[in-house]
Amino acid sequence: MSTRIKKMASLRSAEQFSDQLKALGLELAFDESIDTGSEAPLAQSIELAGKAIGNRFCILPMEGWDGSQEGMPTELTRRRWQRFGESGAKLIWGGEAVAVRPDGRANPNQLCVDPRADTKAGLRALLAELRAGRREVGG
Repeated sequence: MSTRIKKMASLRSAEQFSDQLKALGLELAFDESIDTGSEAPLAQSIELAGKAIGNRFCILPMEGWDGSQEGMPTELTRRRWQRFGESGAKLIWGGEAVAVRPDGRANPNQLCVDPRADTKAGLRALLAELRAGRREVGG
């Protein structure tokens, strides 16, 4: 009899997660509750490459598939970056997958550095959105 693997998002409690691990015959230690507030482990600063980072939350590079055909950010892209700023994460590690030339894009709506379309201005605008989002939440 095979065990059905459930999607992580469907496991709504530590108990459900633990039950799924047992059903799969896996052992994995985890905290059953998440510490919150200024003393929580993820809220603590950390040093990286000689620089202090205010907390341990990080925005990782992603490919949104929502740029324009020319490789420019769209309203959806700008909104995502504003939300990155609002999130409270202190480290933005890339933020967006960007092709370095038009024929190197992974999809037709990936952002791209293309001097013919002046996409650099659009990419600079994403940073401005991120900073604006951060200012909105008092950062």
